[in-house]
Amino acid sequence: MLEQFTLGLIILISCTGIAVSLIIGILKTVNPFLNRLLSATLLIMAWPFIQTTLISNLAIIKFPCLYGAFSFLYYLTPVAIYFYVRALLFDETRFYKTDIFHLIPSLLQIALSLPFLFGGYRHQLFFVKEIIDKKPVTQLHSITILPQNIALLSVFIVNIIYIFYTFKLISKRKQQINRDQTHQFIILQWAKTFALYFCVMICFMSINAIKDKIGLHIFDFIPFGGPLLYFRSILYSMIILRIFKTPELLFGLPNFNQNMIEEMDGRKKIKQIEISSAAYYFPNTNLSEIQIKHYTDILEAYMNIPSKPYLQQPFTLKQLSQGSGIPLHHLAYIFRYHMKESFVDYRNRHRLSEAINKIQRNEYIEKTLEAIGRESGFSSRTTFFNVFLKQTGLNPSEFIERMNNQKEK
Repeated sequence: MLEQFTLGLIILISCTGIAVSLIIGILKTVNPFLNRLLSATLLIMAWPFIQTTLISNLAIIKFPCLYGAFSFLYYLTPVAIYFYVRALLFDETRFYKTDIFHLIPSLLQIALSLPFLFGGYRHQLFFVKEIIDKKPVTQLHSITILPQNIALLSVFIVNIIYIFYTFKLISKRKQQINRDQTHQFIILQWAKTFALYFCVMICFMSINAIKDKIGLHIFDFIPFGGPLLYFRSILYSMIILRIFKTPELLFGLPNFNQNMIEEMDGRKKIKQIEISSAAYYFPNTNLSEIQIKHYTDILEAYMNIPSKPYLQQPFTLKQLSQGSGIPLHHLAYIFRYHMKESFVDYRNRHRLSEAINKIQRNEYIEKTLEAIGRESGFSSRTTFFNVFLKQTGLNPSEFIERMNNQKEK
């Protein structure tokens, strides 16, 4: 009875994980790259449950090659989680060329598994029978040239390394963001939760290996990995439930209109507003008027801080995103569809305002106009004069002359 229940539970979790990952992968969202990363990560994390299902119902005997064909996923799982958390925290929309180096452990495992994969049915069946006979994981014959203990240790080391760097990313982002910005607060909390779930799952897998290594026979009456498998199942299920409980996570990034931060007893807390089923499955990727107003207020507040970020050279849309905390693709959407000026014109308007203030303070007497333009953020004299003429109808010299004439009157 217990075996049937456990098998049913594993099958349910496996199917649910696959279904959810596919749903997330095909949903339309403001950041498809992020959704695809989450989809791939959930699918990879589901593999141990899929493999356990194949072993528990003996289907693995018909397809023994599956036992080692996806062993590289144990190295790829922490990498996928690292990529997802990094993209989530820093609003990335693509991979980088250097990311290929993160795949080296997985690629090495694939290369080392080739003798097993091409060894034929009888060769593969030898390893599968050890699993079916419930031989301790530390005593199994390795499918590669590495001894089993070394192989397990290498998986453990890779996981620890990426857990460390994942939490390092979270710590770095925590220092950068303004926690009063609701969307950043939600993203950070989800990144921490996701990483922590994975960390605990790895701990359970490691404890199970240690238990087998030292010959500790506890809970052996529970099939398919004992209570640690149940704990891992619960954690994976909690990840799935968290995604569906908070629909904005289902769509890759928070649906900013559906949440707000309320303060109780001096502590900030996310207050979630109910979302209709239609909005749940068919999110509106356009920004609402409230959200646009919120964003424009943030932009103006940021552009008017004492350090005057627009004076930087260069000052790009990405830098504006990092400084203001507004996702890059949301900024691009705002400037394209909701602002009366492009980002370049928006930036130049602030720079021109700084230059005019300098001229009105008579700094042009001691400085050249080119120097004033550069101090105001313009990259060249030509750009400064062109922007001045475009926005005022006068070049700087004409502006100064008219300003002096008005003073004399």
